[in-house]
Amino acid sequence: MKRTKKKVLKKELKKVSKPIAKKYPVTKGGLRKALEDFDFPLVSRPNVLDKKYNGFVLGKVNLRPLNRPSPNVKTALSKKTQSSKYLPLFKLASAVLKKSKPSAKFTSIQFNKNAKMKKHKDTYNKTASYIIGLGDYTGGDLILYDEQGKNPKRINIKNKFINFNGAVRPHEVASFKGNRYTLVYYSI
Repeated sequence: MKRTKKKVLKKELKKVSKPIAKKYPVTKGGLRKALEDFDFPLVSRPNVLDKKYNGFVLGKVNLRPLNRPSPNVKTALSKKTQSSKYLPLFKLASAVLKKSKPSAKFTSIQFNKNAKMKKHKDTYNKTASYIIGLGDYTGGDLILYDEQGKNPKRINIKNKFINFNGAVRPHEVASFKGNRYTLVYYSI
């Protein structure tokens, strides 16, 4: 990203972050409220879900042909992240994680609404991820397997940041009822 683009992004951030901070405090509850008020787009990710669902990624994204692994994958800040609609949510979600886990490092955040992901690995992730579940729901545990894809362990992620390596360990979502939002903070 060019220097001028970074400066424009920082100016835009200052402009949009103050209003969102007044409406949504930098807390898990404030983030939950922001997610409940947000209009999630419908997307398709066949590697993790057989049907379309509400979700999006903010931060850095891989620039590669879909479903075609490449050894020289380039990354860039997503267009959504740079928009005034999405940037405040990205900054709020980032601040909530940093407040709870100051040493956490990530380049991207996957936002999901009511998505029951099937068993998969996050093959492009470079480090461990943080996940949190927010909302008025029951069930919806993270099911985490060992590196061989066996010995499932259910982990309650509701209102808790959980650290796991989704590139190495297959994982999926247990059935749930209610409105469930998950945020996965990861690095590519």
